[in-house]
Amino acid sequence: MSAETNLAAALHYDDAGLLPVALQDATSLEVLILAHMTRPTLERTLSTGLVHLWSRSRQALWLKGEQSGRLMLVAEVRPNCELSSLLILVHQTQPGACHTGHASCYYRRVTDDGLREIAPPVFDPNDVYGAGLLAQLLGAYAWLRDQPIIPETSTSRLLHGDGPDPLARLRDEWDELLGVLDGTHSHVGPTEDALLEAYQVLYWTALHQVIGGEADAAAASTALLAGYVEHEDPGAASRRALDHENHDARVHQLWFALGAACRAAGIAPETVVRRDLEDLRHKPYLAGYFAPRAED
Repeated sequence: MSAETNLAAALHYDDAGLLPVALQDATSLEVLILAHMTRPTLERTLSTGLVHLWSRSRQALWLKGEQSGRLMLVAEVRPNCELSSLLILVHQTQPGACHTGHASCYYRRVTDDGLREIAPPVFDPNDVYGAGLLAQLLGAYAWLRDQPIIPETSTSRLLHGDGPDPLARLRDEWDELLGVLDGTHSHVGPTEDALLEAYQVLYWTALHQVIGGEADAAAASTALLAGYVEHEDPGAASRRALDHENHDARVHQLWFALGAACRAAGIAPETVVRRDLEDLRHKPYLAGYFAPRAED
């Protein structure tokens, strides 16, 4: 029996099969994050030397840093006295363990005036998680909205009020996306179907936002990322969004719900946004929007 198997077998997991794990930088000794592992997750971590964790929201194993590129290399593993938790010292391939862009998730201090940030971010999460791409995408639809109607594209007609109500279409598309997530709606396979339906939800959400007012990309990006990193049921989030009477609040919640759906499907929001954006880049009628950007 290997040392990895011996350790994994000796530890005491909770009733859900989870083990708390603190991750600490091996050089600075700064505490980076607190997470959970299952026995298979720990065994994968020990056998590969790369930190793998257990997502309680998705009920799935994931490689820490698989989206951001900020992997954690195992330097040392220390069980606690009761064998009920682990401290793992790691070397990071790039700084920044927190999805907010900070080196550590513990970047704030409690003061008499509330929480105070004590360390600046080390990377921009907008760049890493696709928010910059979303700004380009919303900008493209806003630019198209502000041009004279282009009859040969249904998107232009929709942006000028000629076509189905985007909110009504969103209800249909959300039904299909949630069906993929719960296994009642399928075409090709879970990942491919989730990408397809998430792409449709993104398209109609973007149109709904742009038709109703200014394309506030910063707010949309923040909501999308928040939905992806928080632990909320996408069905509940989407129903709350679709039932909201205020347009701006509805749009904010729709982006949040899409982020939650991406997390549930194990898909990075950047993947969905990039797919739509790459499709738009090849549309001749958007050349006037994208051409100046090619020179930046």
